[in-house]
Amino acid sequence: MGAALQRRAIYFYGKRFLGKRMTDVLTDATREFFAYDEDFPLDAVEKPVGEDTGDAACFHVTFASVHDQRVPALLTLPSNAQPPYPVIIILHGMFGHKTSPNQIKRSAALVAAGFATLRIDGQYSGERASASGGPIGVKYCYRNRDAMIQTAIDLMRGVDYLVARDDIDTAGIGFAGFSMGGVVGAIFCALDPRVRAAVLGITGGDFDKLGVPDSDERVRERLRRAYLVIDPVRHVSGISPRPLLMINAANDEVIPRAATEALYEAAREPKRIVWYDCGHASLPDEYLVEMTRFFASELA
Repeated sequence: MGAALQRRAIYFYGKRFLGKRMTDVLTDATREFFAYDEDFPLDAVEKPVGEDTGDAACFHVTFASVHDQRVPALLTLPSNAQPPYPVIIILHGMFGHKTSPNQIKRSAALVAAGFATLRIDGQYSGERASASGGPIGVKYCYRNRDAMIQTAIDLMRGVDYLVARDDIDTAGIGFAGFSMGGVVGAIFCALDPRVRAAVLGITGGDFDKLGVPDSDERVRERLRRAYLVIDPVRHVSGISPRPLLMINAANDEVIPRAATEALYEAAREPKRIVWYDCGHASLPDEYLVEMTRFFASELA
């Protein structure tokens, strides 16, 4: 970390965390990026939308989040189980949204096993798409950083919504995030202890290992600074002692293996990693079985 950023952290947080080691100050300062008013009204609005996964009931939901955002989501309740339901929050990748085919497939597998699911649209995705810049990508690093922070907080607000319902088992909340959803999810799960088990799929961490396609070191340094607070390797250890399963593609052409291994190494026990002989977008359906078995075991 650069000396200038350290001085800024001390300036803003030094008095509040006086007496702590520098690393502790920086950790607490980083967490403040994700803090929000937990008692702020959710103002949730629900509307039945029929069945998108088998014969399960599905509701379109919106709720209030920080920065005057309303978060659109789909809540699916299983028909083969009785409330209160354990629930899995699912987050899509960079170019996905809550109704992407892979999101529907993940939800269907979990709902068939008796879980409820909640799928939100991350910032700039799905119903939150923006005409000024498209989804999160590499080009606009500070915009993207802020969008990922926003989405992490939106997930926490999603938990606020779930625990306010009387048909959800608050001791049985899990998370499954894939690609960019895994990056954001590592942060979210580390910061929200209400999540009891986490699956991070086809994802990684450590900016220097992610292979950002820009040869200009000045640009890379700017990106490195921007992503400092959202690098999941700085957060993932906070998931412990809750269980973590990582699901990965051995031939991933998007996330370098070194980045995935860096994230796994930064995590603490209990943790497990599974590799499939496939590319980033071609995980075999076996992973759905692995994911569902993990949640059934850990959230029972």
